[in-house]
Amino acid sequence: MTNEDRKPHISPAGLRAGMVETWPFTLGLFVFAMALGAVANQKGLTFLQAVGQSALVYAGASQMLTLQMWTDHWTWGALAAAVGVTAAINSRLLLMGATLRPWIGGLDPRLVYTSLFFLTDASFAIGARHHANGGRDYGVPLGAHIPLYLGWVGVTALGYLGGALIAHPERYGVDLVLPLLFTTMFTPMARRAPRWSPFAIAALVAIIVAQIAPGWFIVAGGLSGALSAALLDEA
Repeated sequence: MTNEDRKPHISPAGLRAGMVETWPFTLGLFVFAMALGAVANQKGLTFLQAVGQSALVYAGASQMLTLQMWTDHWTWGALAAAVGVTAAINSRLLLMGATLRPWIGGLDPRLVYTSLFFLTDASFAIGARHHANGGRDYGVPLGAHIPLYLGWVGVTALGYLGGALIAHPERYGVDLVLPLLFTTMFTPMARRAPRWSPFAIAALVAIIVAQIAPGWFIVAGGLSGALSAALLDEA
């Protein structure tokens, strides 16, 4: 590999390679985005609101959690909780950006900072693997951004329209999509956990806070679970 190849660059071949490497993520993206669109419909969002959320927020887990907190009568507290949840979940992107800095720092800042809006776990994984193998073609993660973003927004729209065809979602279990999704995400985490007490504490705090200050139960449960786990590890 020449010194020129070691410098950060963008090539058409890299763009194509990045797009191709998104295929393993396609099925998961399709299912998640379909569920998101259906839940948005169930929560009473308009089509433009549902699609706009995916286009502007573009963060599946935080979008799902925000929909869990969705209400017809927003208060400043509920809005702050939704913003806090989104910020907390997406804070991992700070580490991803820091990891990318040594690789892409020499590229045009306008391109770099624009592209970081589209950064996801999948595109980061694709780019990080390319970099770990000695590649320096930033076209690889850039190429991955394209189908991932368009697919996410497009399938959210399909999920919303599909949910609109069901007049009574509770008859078919569509109203259970969100609880089942997070139960599926929770199960492997719980299996790897050394103890169950932080989960129990988080659940109890969330239930109590939901009765006292609706809109804050997710934040309160998450923080109490994390804090209790840290204190138990110190003990």
